Amino acid sequence: MNFYEPSYPPRIIFENEDFLILDKPPFFLSHPTYKKKNPSILEWLQNQHPHVSFRLIHRLDRETSGLLLVAKNEAVASYFGRQMEKRLIQKGYLAICWGELKVDFLKIEAPIGYMGGSNGNSIVIRQGIVAHGANSISEVYPIGYGGGYSLLWIKPITGKLHQIRVHLSTIKHPLVGDKLYGPNPLFFLEFTKWGWTEEMRKVLLLPRHALHAATLSFFWKGNKQQFFSPLPEDLEKFLRNTKNFIEIKNPMLQKNSWEMTHILKKFY
Repeated sequence: MNFYEPSYPPRIIFENEDFLILDKPPFFLSHPTYKKKNPSILEWLQNQHPHVSFRLIHRLDRETSGLLLVAKNEAVASYFGRQMEKRLIQKGYLAICWGELKVDFLKIEAPIGYMGGSNGNSIVIRQGIVAHGANSISEVYPIGYGGGYSLLWIKPITGKLHQIRVHLSTIKHPLVGDKLYGPNPLFFLEFTKWGWTEEMRKVLLLPRHALHAATLSFFWKGNKQQFFSPLPEDLEKFLRNTKNFIEIKNPMLQKNSWEMTHILKKFY
């Protein structure tokens, strides 16, 4: 049975005495859980520096790769926590979805919450668009498409559980490889029990959902800090192997500043 292990170790791309920026590989938990034996970022950091009290400022799903902000003590964690509350910590994601999304900009605003037993849902953790849910907003900018897929840059205005995955599934453009919000949500349960199967490979195409936390910005001692992580090799390879895929110059993005210079430099 293949449950997939991280293909590369976590990478610290910046560090000082108060915090660090880490590039998380896919199939790495953010926090350890009592149910799963998979490696976690916190455990990995504690093994590297056992006398430091690390605190994750935000999390990424197990299969999502990309940037994480980690504080090295409670005071710094509280400082960043206040920035999170004021939405001063901004994140941007690169995503590959099914379908060719041929628009310049799309704002998705819909309430997200646990689905519970609605519509025959059998997966406790599954989120959906529900009347009692919390308001959630994502801004979507296509930067390439072809072969039946799109490459997107996504800015989540809010930060709800599985927000990007739920929003893309809602507009019928789910992430490639998404076991929970893709073509068959039962793949999530089957993967937990049996691991990656041939049927999943044929349907999902990728063993993990195609989502990467590419940009991260926040304030530190009055100065804005900005970090970028390029698309990892597995997602780059998927695009290279996609026939008729073309990168597009999205006019909405060229008006923006730092984040867009990195995205544009990478893809155009």
